[in-house]
Amino acid sequence: MKKDNLVSLSAFWFAWELHWGALLGAALQGQIARFTTPDLIGTATAVLLGGGAAFSILAQYGSGRLSDRSGRRMPFIIVGTLLDIAALFAFALSPSFLVVVVTFALVQISLNAACGPYQALMPDRVAMSARGRASAIMGLFRLAGTAAGLLAARLFVHQPGPNVTATMFTGGLLKLAVVISVVLLVALAVTMFGISERAQPPREQPPSFGDWPARSSFIWLIASRAAVNMGLYLILPFLAFYLRFSQHVAKYLATSVDLLLVMTVCAIVGTVPAGIAGDRMPKKAILYGALVLLAAGATALSVIAAPSKLLALSIVLGLGWGAYYSVDWALACMLLPEGRAGALMAIWNIGASAPQVVAPIVGGLIVDRSAALTHDLGFGYRLVFALVALFVLLGAGGLAFVREPRAGLTESGLVTGHRPDAI
Repeated sequence: MKKDNLVSLSAFWFAWELHWGALLGAALQGQIARFTTPDLIGTATAVLLGGGAAFSILAQYGSGRLSDRSGRRMPFIIVGTLLDIAALFAFALSPSFLVVVVTFALVQISLNAACGPYQALMPDRVAMSARGRASAIMGLFRLAGTAAGLLAARLFVHQPGPNVTATMFTGGLLKLAVVISVVLLVALAVTMFGISERAQPPREQPPSFGDWPARSSFIWLIASRAAVNMGLYLILPFLAFYLRFSQHVAKYLATSVDLLLVMTVCAIVGTVPAGIAGDRMPKKAILYGALVLLAAGATALSVIAAPSKLLALSIVLGLGWGAYYSVDWALACMLLPEGRAGALMAIWNIGASAPQVVAPIVGGLIVDRSAALTHDLGFGYRLVFALVALFVLLGAGGLAFVREPRAGLTESGLVTGHRPDAI
């Protein structure tokens, strides 16, 4: 890659993850705790996250498909980013839970309209044999962005309570919106000036999911990814309230952010070696190892009785998280046909977007219904983490049906000599 270097191609992922790390890590939980009683937290989480994510799927696929047809990615990235910044400030100023729901839906639509075309830039430009390394670098930027977003949330999001006024809470969210907006604009500038995009003549596209040799594996990979992300998106919105009601942690919002930071740092540690190894050994082997760690950590969280073990379990979850995200994108890119990355990567990302809709609904129903039946506000959150482990194991089962192309391994890899077309 001469003109389009991996840093320029990955910079917007840093801003993207900072954005969602701050919102999903603390800001949304703060808004929910501010406007909702404890017995309705699950329902509020389901409405807020599920509704917003549903719009994100449509926005991401639509913009990805249009960018394939137009031959241009950048205009969609620019417009989506600018609209997202406006929606962020509206979210921060929300005076009621209804307005929070509406403005968060606008945030989802705007940034996902930018992401659909953006995530097609790497498949457009990175050679098959280099996608393990590219995936590792992208994973590093994403995890670093998550860490930065969590730190920003730690600084600016106040835990609602008797000593926190509405002005203090809103002021903190406004400062957070400023930080996110500045990072988005810087990353947008790096993307615009660091990536050369030549206008392509408008072209007719084949059906987005029209047949190609690896389509069956691609479908199974989406299903596997959806199951794994069902687990991960049960962790993010409910971890703070798990700490509050299951572990009885007083400063639950700050502690949740701290534990997510530990997970993220550990994920960063595992990302680069796992991604580089993904060019030399089957990526599925790395994914299986990562999923075992995730399932073990989630199972332990569902049964522990004291918060003293939370740090160790966060490390386990973080290592699994980093190893998984370092190679799953590379495996998906290996299965794509030429010229259809925008729409197909948007479809692939449904494996992350759809769980954002379903997971909060499932988790919210479990939490509120369990509390009503057992009169124990903490019991449902333990069930949620048991469900995390189950979904992760289902994801491992789906991965067994994915045939990994041999082109994903370098000649110096573990698979040498005569190699089959898929492993």
